[in-house]
Amino acid sequence: MKLSSKNYLKKFDDNELKLAFIGMSNIGKSFTAKRLAKAFKFKLVEVDQLIWKRLGHDTMEEFAEWQGHPYEDGYAEREQLSIEMETHATDAAIAKSKGNTVLDTTGSLIYVDPALRRKIKENFYVVHIKAETADLERLKWDYFDNPKPLVWARNYREKPGLSDRENILECYPKLLMSRAKEYAPMADVTVTSRFVLDPDLTDEELFKALKPPR
Repeated sequence: MKLSSKNYLKKFDDNELKLAFIGMSNIGKSFTAKRLAKAFKFKLVEVDQLIWKRLGHDTMEEFAEWQGHPYEDGYAEREQLSIEMETHATDAAIAKSKGNTVLDTTGSLIYVDPALRRKIKENFYVVHIKAETADLERLKWDYFDNPKPLVWARNYREKPGLSDRENILECYPKLLMSRAKEYAPMADVTVTSRFVLDPDLTDEELFKALKPPR
């Protein structure tokens, strides 16, 4: 959704501003969405939560354990099912977005139905939280230490002689680069993970940084 700085503020004042956060898993989408929801009274809609509740899970960790790792038996089937459920959950999340809303999308949004991605682009002001080179090490280890379900979409390739863990670490940068190319065209504004996770950043500075430049 293309907005001027003036229209961005007007929509917020009129309780009509819809923001959608996109970006890699563990990049700071949920943290930032929850922060804005608390500070500025946005309605928060979390797509991941809609999916794992549909699966009958109580936590994100259970959802991640269900989807598993790309080297495990049955992963490809679970990955495809996850994308299908994400498509339905994202559509439901859009329908729930009334008034000032923050939509916390999954990292695998780029793999859902293209028509649904266009729907988000047309109806939401899309904020891309970008991963930089400096984020790579943290993101790789967060995959193991702070597990979330992750769609690899053919970016995982085993190399002979490497352990499962080593193959994940080897392939993760390729996944990151592949996704970056898909996130960028969807975005109305881009901010870095380093910026949104800065402990000195105030709520007002964050909100101001998301505004269109003019």
